[in-house]
Amino acid sequence: MTIAVAARDLFLADGSTAATVERICETVGIAPRTFHRHFPAKEDVVMPLFRQFGVLSVQVLQQSPATSNAVDTLIEAFGSELAKRGEVEMGRRFMALMLADPQYRLRWLDWGEDLADPISEFLGARFDLGADPFARTLPAQLAIQVSRHAYVYWVRSGDFDQLESALRVGFEMIVGALPARVDLSAT
Repeated sequence: MTIAVAARDLFLADGSTAATVERICETVGIAPRTFHRHFPAKEDVVMPLFRQFGVLSVQVLQQSPATSNAVDTLIEAFGSELAKRGEVEMGRRFMALMLADPQYRLRWLDWGEDLADPISEFLGARFDLGADPFARTLPAQLAIQVSRHAYVYWVRSGDFDQLESALRVGFEMIVGALPARVDLSAT
């Protein structure tokens, strides 16, 4: 994580992702061999940052009571963490750099796939997702896509409120289409 944070800080200071592995290593005080032991390619250096955000998002989903509003919880999981840490503008600038570089953008797009199962579990506890594996995971995949598009929209607009607003619109569409769980104990 130390290497990832140093790389992020260099990228932000430079306004580009052009910092070399050697420069990142010099900043952290490690040898390039150590860098490559952790990251096969330079662009992989951002993955710990994405994973950390994913872990925090999953914690929000897992810790939310089954009676919580699904849309509000999803927004908290995927939109509020930057605000909680006071890193909204830094996060937007960092995401702008990630989106501008095709290799970093691919890393960001790959990151979201790890969230499909936790999102499916969260939604499955609140809605009847059925038994079909495709139908069961589709809402989670849609939620990941909504998050991606909302972040792109936020980076372009520069307004954090637009991120939460876009997330709300997308998550409401998804949740609104899901059938309610049938409580068999009530019959």
